[in-house]
Amino acid sequence: MTDCELLALFAQSPAQGQRALYDAYANYVYAIIFRILHSCGSREDVEDCLVETFTEVISHLPELDSTHLKAYIGQAARNRAANYYRTLTKRQQYTTPLETAPEQSVSHVQEDMEHRELQKLLLQSIAELGEPDATILIQKYYYGRRMKEIAHMVGLSPNAAQVRCSRALKRLRTVLADWRDA
Repeated sequence: MTDCELLALFAQSPAQGQRALYDAYANYVYAIIFRILHSCGSREDVEDCLVETFTEVISHLPELDSTHLKAYIGQAARNRAANYYRTLTKRQQYTTPLETAPEQSVSHVQEDMEHRELQKLLLQSIAELGEPDATILIQKYYYGRRMKEIAHMVGLSPNAAQVRCSRALKRLRTVLADWRDA
């Protein structure tokens, strides 16, 4: 069945069109998703991703033309699998089995509290620097953006933003040095 026939069948009978679309492209989509998720996902993850891909494709099917249907389906499968991959690897990265998790000691809890207090103080001190210095520092050191992007965000030239960043860091060091001495 050609893509034109699939779209015509879908327009005539959505249920039959969905079934025909699935029959025509299920192996193709499964292969794409499996290639991306085989290292981190289970068979169920691949199948869930397959279903979500077809759900997305079917929701956009009336607006598609038949010349780009296979390309659209392939790209939808790659995008959905990439999202699943990020989700699965992030979950695996932060998940530790309870048996292997280290016990929290009192000193660990105290260190965590001190670290949180320092973060709170640092963010408060950065906010007190005012705009655009606070935005420049947060965008550069927290979000890791390049100075050219930051300069565009705050309406400065890249050189002016770099100078503002350097001066703001010096002021921040002075404020934090005073806090440490106290």
